[in-house]
Amino acid sequence: MREFPESPGIYIFKKKGTPIYIGKAKNLKKRILSYFSKRASSKQKRIVEEADHVDHITLFNEREALLTEANFIYTYKPRFNVLLKDAKVYPYIEFVGEDFPYIKISHDKSKNSLGPFTSVGFLRELLNIIQPVVQLRTCTGDLSKIDRPCFEYHIKRCSAPCIGLITKEEYAERVKMAKRFFQGDVNFIKSWLKEKINSYSQKKMFESAQTLKNVYEKLSDFLVKQNVEFPRPVDMDAFEIKDNIALLVKVRKGMLLAKLEFEFDGDYPDFLKEYYLGKGQEGPKTILVSKEFRGIKVWSKRLNSNIRLPRRSYETNLLHMVSANLDEILNSKSRKLAALKRLEKVLNLKKIPMLIEGIDISHTAGSLTVASVVVFVNGFPKKSLYRKYRLANFSHPDDFEAMRQVVRRRYSKHPLPDLLLIDGGKGQVNAVMEALKELSMDDAQNVVGLAKEDERIVFPTQKKPLHLRLNDEALKVLIAVRDESHRFATSYHYLLRDKKMTRSALDSIEGIGPKRKKALLRAFKSVKGIKDASFTDLKNVVGEKTARKIKEYFTHQDSIS
Repeated sequence: MREFPESPGIYIFKKKGTPIYIGKAKNLKKRILSYFSKRASSKQKRIVEEADHVDHITLFNEREALLTEANFIYTYKPRFNVLLKDAKVYPYIEFVGEDFPYIKISHDKSKNSLGPFTSVGFLRELLNIIQPVVQLRTCTGDLSKIDRPCFEYHIKRCSAPCIGLITKEEYAERVKMAKRFFQGDVNFIKSWLKEKINSYSQKKMFESAQTLKNVYEKLSDFLVKQNVEFPRPVDMDAFEIKDNIALLVKVRKGMLLAKLEFEFDGDYPDFLKEYYLGKGQEGPKTILVSKEFRGIKVWSKRLNSNIRLPRRSYETNLLHMVSANLDEILNSKSRKLAALKRLEKVLNLKKIPMLIEGIDISHTAGSLTVASVVVFVNGFPKKSLYRKYRLANFSHPDDFEAMRQVVRRRYSKHPLPDLLLIDGGKGQVNAVMEALKELSMDDAQNVVGLAKEDERIVFPTQKKPLHLRLNDEALKVLIAVRDESHRFATSYHYLLRDKKMTRSALDSIEGIGPKRKKALLRAFKSVKGIKDASFTDLKNVVGEKTARKIKEYFTHQDSIS
């Protein structure tokens, strides 16, 4: 241990080259020696037992050590360090491309991304509001290969950089405007809209004025929906921690941009370190907390933010909102745990089913047969773990063989969950058990079916079916898993069916190749949308000659059907 210096830095315990714990110290030698002393904590002893090597990096001061430690933890995620885990996968906004960038929603944080935001749905709502104003391109391809503007241009949602209808400089200004909007500067957009509406009205361009007025009203309605009012455009975060859950609300320029939930094992300083330093989130001017803590002034300096208790009524209201939302999350988790314990009891399971998987089959008379596997963790859907399977086509419907196929494919690679729920009755459940027997995994206690007719719980053994009251919390869990597996399977089946219909329809029309097919689907979303489109709208996308052929094709199809 004499090789370690008595200077500031970080130390890294490794196992087979992989960091399992990263820490910082004013004096590296003293700190590392403490792990091997008789007074070492139980956690320190576990780290020493598992590690086979200790590395270190010497730094100039404690602040530099703190920043380096946080960055290393975020990069390597050592299992003895991780206190903060995202409860969901939160989205970010990226502007992709150099000359004429497009907006992309991503779940990965990059150097230039904005966010995180509450949800993809929230982001799409914001995009829908801002797109008619900034008119950035929505296509992602090579602009040099496009020779005519798409439908988005004709409905005034794109500035058509593809054919040179906007300069790089003008487009760059619109990108700046979009960035300001996604950073929460709504007042800037509202002022700009008011100016443009007045200008168009004075020039008697009433249609353009009405279009922007609609955008202004949509933006105002959106802000009312947020249900949080600030007397001025403030930048602040507010967070609360209870029972290993942290909830943070982000407000920028007076706009509530995100409500973020984390699984968290720590206190206020730990959260500040892991969220702002570890995750690289920029601290706002103000960070509100519900109680003072040791080192609050030090952390204010480190993050260049004023970390404090609320002083004004709107700050108190914001923190109350955070606390109320956090209480609701905790109550929901508590109710769900009680339901899972009830499920363990009524199904006579070996343990509380914290991990439940649900399987369903979807097809049309045997064709395009697909299966879904949905995953519920702690009673809540974990969509990142969902999987869909394309199965062999059958000459006639055969749900039993389809079940056998998906079970073989799934559980030859994955362990059985605490509970496997099958959408179906005795026949489907028995088919599943046959496949599991082939895999030597036929534990009957892990598998049940739920028959739709009367929400009857079916067991693979000779045990009689179980009927629970519809308001029984245990049954509600099973219904939620069954309905989600059904939704996921049918949505995948419809997607494949629509693709097949698209190929058979559009490939039959002369003059429509892959490029035009893509343009049509981007503009009209589906074959039905293309069929119902007016001649003028079609002409704007693919030209007059091809538009006429499309109309002739669908008219002919209607006449023979």
